[in-house]
Formats: sequence, structure tokens, C-alpha cells
Amino acid sequence: MRSLSLLAALVLLAGSAWAQEGFRPTAEQNFLWYCIQCHGPKGDGKGVNNTAKLPVTPRNLTDGRDMAQFADEDMVRTITRGGGASDLSPIMPPWGNTLSAEEIRDLVAHVRTLCKCQFDPKAKERFLKEQGKLPPQNQAPDPMKETSQ
Repeated sequence: MRSLSLLAALVLLAGSAWAQEGFRPTAEQNFLWYCIQCHGPKGDGKGVNNTAKLPVTPRNLTDGRDMAQFADEDMVRTITRGGGASDLSPIMPPWGNTLSAEEIRDLVAHVRTLCKCQFDPKAKERFLKEQGKLPPQNQAPDPMKETSQ
């Protein structure tokens, strides 16, 4: 029991020393700590939490065709405020109170290395059409679907 207490004290002191010295984990370290459970160590969506009981399959962050639909600002919003803030999985938690703005931007850059992609507005348009969130190109929006508040 005494050795367990000593170990806990050492861990707390080490954490305190890192904070005082300005220790900041890399984007990859943050990914492996916060994102791996759902997105998997490779970012392919095959994390340990990806089971049949999960109502939404975690996104495959290595799929460049899919990930190109997201602007960096979209990913910053999703990481900061959670999946629901971007009309994605409401199960994805917000990390804005845990990670700094700089760490979140670094995570976005890390995701870009996983997908080997950049934002493509045409990919976003294609995705929105597939989701029924944009009218077909030669069709006017249905005014009956629009609601006024």
C-alpha cells in the first residue's frame, strides 16, 4: 500500500513539473490519448469503442475522399464542440474545455496527415447532396420545406 501511495505522489509531482516546464503533448500524443478509443490507432474508425452497440460508426479519418469534405474550420468546430455541433455523431464529445485552441489546430493538421487530403469544396457539395441537404443542381429549392422562425 505504501508503494502505491509513493507511486501516486511521483506521478503527481511529474505532472506538476511538466506543467511548470510548459510541457505540451504533440498532436499525435493527443490523438492517441483522446481519439484512439473510437477512431482507432491508425484513424481508420476501428477503435475499441466501435462495436455493434454503437449507434454511429466512427469516421474513418484515413479516407481522403470522405475527409476532403471538411474544411479545417469544420474540424476545429467538431473537435471543440463535439460531433453534434457539426451535425455529426452526437456521441463524439467536445474537447474544447480539455484541449487548447492550439492543440485542436494541431490535431486538425494531424488528421490531414492521416487522410492525406485537403479541403475540397466539391467534396463537401457532393456529400451534402448525398445527404439530401442540397437540392439537385437543376432543381429549385422546395419552398414548402422551408420553415420560418
